[in-house]
Amino acid sequence: MSQHDARPEDLLPELASNHSLKAADVACTIAAGLKAQVILLCVVKPQELPKGLRDYANLEHISGLDIDILLKVAGDLVSNTEKSARKMGVDDVIGEVKEGPVARTIIARAEHHDVNMIVVGSRGLGNIEATLRGGVSHRVELLAKCSVLTVK
Repeated sequence: MSQHDARPEDLLPELASNHSLKAADVACTIAAGLKAQVILLCVVKPQELPKGLRDYANLEHISGLDIDILLKVAGDLVSNTEKSARKMGVDDVIGEVKEGPVARTIIARAEHHDVNMIVVGSRGLGNIEATLRGGVSHRVELLAKCSVLTVK
């Protein structure tokens, strides 16, 4: 693949973990089988833009502050995941991109939408903060008022 063929999903190791993508796939499979709504949420934390995403932004002529670029790429990722969900048979799909602390934002959006279940990846990108404070999936499990399915 050439640099000009880069897509947001090719840069996922820099924006979302493979576990998160697998969780989205599992959530869509469940939703399709139950004819239920699925809400695809990508939460972006303000951070310095990783080199791969900076290169993608330059190729796509996306300019702005690092957070603006992260939000744009996250929006593209969610849009592509929405299309995949529809192909899997999910008729009612909502895609959202939010900025903030990841676990608390997931909980806030779950409560806003009054969801029955949160499906989350078991491992994220991994960093010192996650080691010291516990992972996102663990915090979501502790804070959620609904069932949480953690996908490995």
